Amino acid sequence: MSTAGNKRRRKSTSPVWEHFEEILEMRRGKEVRVGAKCKHCKKLYYGLSSGGTGHLTRHIPKCPVLKGRHSSGAQSLLQFNSDGSVANWEYSPEVARVQLVRLIARLDLPLGFGESEAFDDYITTAHNPRFTPCSRQTTTRDLIKYFTERRDKLVDTLKTISSVALTSDI
Repeated sequence: MSTAGNKRRRKSTSPVWEHFEEILEMRRGKEVRVGAKCKHCKKLYYGLSSGGTGHLTRHIPKCPVLKGRHSSGAQSLLQFNSDGSVANWEYSPEVARVQLVRLIARLDLPLGFGESEAFDDYITTAHNPRFTPCSRQTTTRDLIKYFTERRDKLVDTLKTISSVALTSDI
């Protein structure tokens, strides 16, 4: 079996090619790599295939898109999105405030519960060391906003209903 006309390209062995797309050009009847394009920020780098990949390797830690990603060796936490897909979990103070308001409303807790030392110790020790406590005033504003949103949602639901049946056990 002859493969003289159909030479297979050698596999690029550098791990840098996970982050770059090759830019190929025909020169003297051969396909030659003349550059690379970052898959993340789309920046172009030029250089023949014989020039090595050092400049591409140096770009990876500087890439503006990759800089924002979690790149430490620590294991990341996962969460399931509403559509069933999996994503990295990241702490959000806004979500923490909404959940605190829901907890206070459900259990009829005092508004200052979120700034109590016991609650702060529990959350920072057992769940999230980056938790930032919020004041009673902030909790009050968030609770009013939460109540208003829930009330409006209930009113919209009741507008679509044509009749209501009330029953009682006597």
